[in-house]
Amino acid sequence: MMGQRKTAVGVVLVAFIVLLGGLWLAARVQGGPDVRVEAVTFTGRSGAHMRALLFRPAAADAKRPAPGILAFHGYLNSAEMQGNFATEYARRGYVVLAPDQRGHGSSDPATFADGFGGPDALAYLRSLPFVDKDNIGLEGHSMGGWAVLSAAAAFPDGYRALVLEGSSVGAPFAPEGSTTFPRNLLVVYGRYDEFGGFMWGPGAPSATGTNLKLRRTFGSAAPVEPGRLYGDMSKGNARMLLTPPVVHAWLHESSAGITPALSWFARTLQGAKALPVDDQIWPWRELGGALALVAAPVLMLGVMALLLPGRMSAQAQPDTLPRRAHAGRMALFALLPAVLFIPLSALEEVTIGQNGLLRQTFTNQYALWALVCAGLGWIMVRPTAEPAVGVRPGKAVLVAVLAVCAAYGPILLADRLVHVNPAWWFITIRPLTLARLRDFVVYLPCFTLFTWATLRALDTLWPLDQGRAAMAFFRACALLGGGFALFLLVQYGTLWLTGHLLIAGEGLRTITAIGFIPVFITVAGFGTASRRWTGSVLTGALVSGLFVTWLFTATQPIGV
Repeated sequence: MMGQRKTAVGVVLVAFIVLLGGLWLAARVQGGPDVRVEAVTFTGRSGAHMRALLFRPAAADAKRPAPGILAFHGYLNSAEMQGNFATEYARRGYVVLAPDQRGHGSSDPATFADGFGGPDALAYLRSLPFVDKDNIGLEGHSMGGWAVLSAAAAFPDGYRALVLEGSSVGAPFAPEGSTTFPRNLLVVYGRYDEFGGFMWGPGAPSATGTNLKLRRTFGSAAPVEPGRLYGDMSKGNARMLLTPPVVHAWLHESSAGITPALSWFARTLQGAKALPVDDQIWPWRELGGALALVAAPVLMLGVMALLLPGRMSAQAQPDTLPRRAHAGRMALFALLPAVLFIPLSALEEVTIGQNGLLRQTFTNQYALWALVCAGLGWIMVRPTAEPAVGVRPGKAVLVAVLAVCAAYGPILLADRLVHVNPAWWFITIRPLTLARLRDFVVYLPCFTLFTWATLRALDTLWPLDQGRAAMAFFRACALLGGGFALFLLVQYGTLWLTGHLLIAGEGLRTITAIGFIPVFITVAGFGTASRRWTGSVLTGALVSGLFVTWLFTATQPIGV
């Protein structure tokens, strides 16, 4: 017993140290000795409040104003998603404003309002006394491109260059492109972008340069050649297209997106430091965030072990289940959620939508999908009664709350004090704002019911206390996430071979499905540990429900 308690304490301490260490590393790289990063709020023309991260080089002041860059994230993201770009911009002496789009992060809803917040953000950046108003660049990823296009349309003489990362002119809510608008345009569009024709037209993404809309924007009758400079920078009508071999969201996570932006602004703006474009440190920021991202659920698991020491000695049962009899049901259990994901999400979108109670666009879709899958899984498997061994429901709730709070505390402090989150790529853990706390309460029953029903059904198919713990965990991961892994393999395999997803028009939901894989892994870990330590999946299901609801409601856009 004492040895088990020491092990639990050790896991908690190591996970806590890695969590803090990772966040410290991310903050140290993001800010550095010569850059101050702070969260700012400002009020737009409509009275809506917007939050942004402001990266200010130490040398920038009213007497020596520095060039500025407005950097906008895409749909389903927040300001932190522009952190890699902003880190490199600020190192080169640019003042960077990275806002939360309207309805995202801590900015007021609704999504899409006021040009996504682009014009208000540019007005705020131009109001700063330490920003050179004659040297401002605009950069946006995906829907963030439409935000900066809206800003450019509102202030046609308020910027000198614009970079679209995985975005396009003429998309919904953005003005149509021409040879003079926007000024000095760089388009970076991956050859395996999931949105393909939605952004540019039938030729994209494998042959984006052939698209009519792009050719009109570049003033070219022939297909646009990637890497060739069109127009004249001094006249403001320069154009360039780059088509790196990456997918849509990977532009955040690679030099394929960051390096061209650095090079373009170095050529179009004045007053920055002359650092080589390949002198980049943002991967260390990502490493710190990734370490913290892994450590957070491990810390929760350690707290569970610490608070449930008396059950850790329960012996695993021999792996004697006649699996062939359940093979069909296990395959259906694994595949059905992935098969239903897009149809149920689309059904929610056209039937329920958003309202004053259910405000979050994609969380509504996830919630409907989760409830239907939980019900079907329960009916299909018909779990037996909850094992007699376990903890009382009241204690299970207490343990779950304390486990999640143990990780929430340091994550909240890091967000408020040094403005970093546990994150890798677009998968992130952000603290809840007070406004989003009500959404957390609304959606919590849906996702907790899903995690409980799913883990109970999984435990009935193949009890999580059978065999070695590692094998039980891997089985749980395969059954929970295997269907989505196959779905992603088919979608991206088709994209790789043909230039288009198998299910056309579902780029956004395909990208979000990537984030489901680590979610299923954490749920599998909590459920397996709970079953083996307490004889019941209840505690693990409650921790999973709290954690999954936190993940979704803290990051998803608010539509109304």
